[in-house]
Amino acid sequence: MEFKDVIYGRRSVREYSDKKIDDDVLKEILDAAMWAPSGVNIQPWYYVVIKSKEGLEKITELMEEVAIKNKSHLEERFSKYPDVIKNTLNFIAKLGNAPTVILVFRDKKDYSYALPDDGVVQSISASVENLILSAYDHGISSCWMTAPHQANMGEVFREKFAENHGKLVCMLTLGYAKNTKVAKAPKRKENKYEI
Repeated sequence: MEFKDVIYGRRSVREYSDKKIDDDVLKEILDAAMWAPSGVNIQPWYYVVIKSKEGLEKITELMEEVAIKNKSHLEERFSKYPDVIKNTLNFIAKLGNAPTVILVFRDKKDYSYALPDDGVVQSISASVENLILSAYDHGISSCWMTAPHQANMGEVFREKFAENHGKLVCMLTLGYAKNTKVAKAPKRKENKYEI
């Protein structure tokens, strides 16, 4: 696949088939994430991969609470689109039946000795971007999620899944799309760069 095909073809997917991701493929995807650039080379990311039945049950139990806490925010933002609210809440709670969920944390609690906080988040975001593009190149779909933050539950996730690491940055669902028809890309906003 050409790189431009990866960039323009990737979509956020919210419904997955039951097919599991092969461990060798998952390792290649994670290795791509490790090769991201980072401020002063601190490589501040820490990934927790959840794919066991027990782990996924634990995550969806938490995500049901996340959905409840996000409901009023979604009702306010999408007041004219009740189906969007319903579908989004269902995805948050059930994670689209994703066979793999990845939690992305800061590796350490404090990087102030090396880099301001926004630089840490930028570095981790670059790593996450590498991961989701590599996944797409392998035929695997994903969705980058921030719902636990909007529900103020990042600390709960850290305590349960990465107690000795820093804050939760985001979570990802990974799997093979249930619907193989490519969704139409949302329109890109204009006037977002100058030359």
